[in-house]
Amino acid sequence: MTASERFKKAREHLGLTQQVLAEKLGFKQYKIKDIETKKQKVSPDIAELMENNFSIGGWWLLTGVGNMLIDSENSLPTIPTKSLSEDIVSINYYPDIYAAAGYGSINEYGLEPEIMTFDKKFLDQFLNVRRFDMLDIIRVVGDSMEPFIQNGEYVILERTDKAYNGETVVANIQGQVYIKRFHADPLMRWIKLVSDNEVYGDINLDTPEHIEALSIIGIVRAKIKPF
Repeated sequence: MTASERFKKAREHLGLTQQVLAEKLGFKQYKIKDIETKKQKVSPDIAELMENNFSIGGWWLLTGVGNMLIDSENSLPTIPTKSLSEDIVSINYYPDIYAAAGYGSINEYGLEPEIMTFDKKFLDQFLNVRRFDMLDIIRVVGDSMEPFIQNGEYVILERTDKAYNGETVVANIQGQVYIKRFHADPLMRWIKLVSDNEVYGDINLDTPEHIEALSIIGIVRAKIKPF
């Protein structure tokens, strides 16, 4: 099931027409139609709106993992990050979610994120993280992004569906979760997900069908090496 199909399933579960759902989310009706007909992707921002407004699992919408409803057993809620004070930032840590720096892997997900707190000055000055909302921490498995990211390191991920050339992204391709460097033609006629380790090949998406299958989950903003 694609993200667009999951989105439609969620809307039908809520018993809402495209027009009513659009009004509740602050969109025009054509935006909902475009999502359900795969003309537009389900972005992390839309997934967050569905979760915050209707308790539809944001991670389920994006990846198909977990349950549709965040209050269901075995669901995977995406708790919005927020500042606990002016100097403290909370970040969602998913100990059992990982992105594969290799050939991709469907994860065995834990069900609940842990909330970790960081000093905002530490994130800014030592990790060069400048935006403090929409942040998650996940683990990287595999060596295709070495030496930039080592096997077993953790990354701080900013949830967004926008990526620029050269940025390291966490991406979903038909349920496979990868961490790669993003490159694309200015007109989006092709997208290439590049491994830093030359031993591994790149992932080339050069047809509309292949490009449509790609969903950017977020951008790597920092890495944390365990000792």
